[in-house]
Amino acid sequence: DARSKRPMPHGACMELRYLTQLSQGREFGDDGNLATARWAPAPASLSMSRRRSSTVMVGSSALEAPPAVTTNIHDEQLKASGIGTGERKTFRCDVDGRPLKITYDVFAGGDDASSSKAAAPTLFLATPSFVPSRATFADLANAMGSSSPAILTELPGYGLNDGTLTELDAYQPSLFRGFLKKFFAHLQGEFGTGINVVSAGHAAFYALDAVKESPSDVRAMFLINPTYRGPLTTIKMKQKDNAVVPALVDALCGGIAAAYQLPAPLGTAVHASQCSEASIKRAMLSHVYEDPTNVTPQAIEINRQFAAQGERWGKCAFLVGRTDPYPVREDAAAAHGSGTAVPTAVCVGAKEEEIFKKDLSFLTDQGVPMIVTPGAQRNFVEYPEQVAKAALEFFSKQQ
Repeated sequence: DARSKRPMPHGACMELRYLTQLSQGREFGDDGNLATARWAPAPASLSMSRRRSSTVMVGSSALEAPPAVTTNIHDEQLKASGIGTGERKTFRCDVDGRPLKITYDVFAGGDDASSSKAAAPTLFLATPSFVPSRATFADLANAMGSSSPAILTELPGYGLNDGTLTELDAYQPSLFRGFLKKFFAHLQGEFGTGINVVSAGHAAFYALDAVKESPSDVRAMFLINPTYRGPLTTIKMKQKDNAVVPALVDALCGGIAAAYQLPAPLGTAVHASQCSEASIKRAMLSHVYEDPTNVTPQAIEINRQFAAQGERWGKCAFLVGRTDPYPVREDAAAAHGSGTAVPTAVCVGAKEEEIFKKDLSFLTDQGVPMIVTPGAQRNFVEYPEQVAKAALEFFSKQQ
């Protein structure tokens, strides 16, 4: 309504900034995708968090607008990862009357890839988050080897695909489910075989939903720290018996959405205020990384650039719950409590194990294995070799 479009007072803007940064402390990686990709010439076992960089400058404070981004951080990190030269392809489809166009990168497998059952192509699907990027999966794809094609992309509206959706109201769970159903079918046709899917966070549940209607397009799924609700929704659900907090969260979500939709430069300034080193570092230390020594200035700056670069709509949608597959656990359990359409495994970081055991019991009770590796919500960033070993072992059993 008209009130939601009024400029916010300075004090309200500061409170908005504080609360949204606080909310990122629980789910910023979901979904706070932490990038990896090794900096050459660092040893292959080192992740971005320990890499030295001559291409990023660390200098913004929590009170400064982020410095201008002069390079495409997503492509820069793909190149730095050593994953090789991929082929960037385009996929177009229509979902609910909305035309969608995304790109995806294919890194070819070995010479025997087309003839080996073990060489099913693997889609690495980045999660929608405040710092989304297909490059977050580069180290894991490297660690899983090159015997089969690796496909890296994001959902529409995120990362290199962020120009696909240019209004907040476009971010709807039904759109992402419809898109993945068509994208899975497209990849099955392109490669002539069912694909393996590696995904994380919100995108993992979208994949679970999409494959229910087209199980022949997907061979198996390896879901890393899957979640069905975002940061503010999580706060609301934890305080559902509180007489005040849920209403305050709803009001906060409305305020964030209204602030983000203010005309430029106000709306862009609101987003810029959320992309500080302090908020990124806080989330990384809270639950995204297990080892605080990996939260280096370089890792913080790369993820700050993931947050700052590109359109702001998808990041706002994540913050306010527009991208939540299932805001209520009971809905997620009802949708998947009877089992999964294809062989599925869940992989979680040890730091978050107890949380995921409780949240995902409706999957594990139906026989979905839960594999625990070192790390937290970005275990595939911090410990890509361990996660790769678990994924390869699981996929090999599905031949």
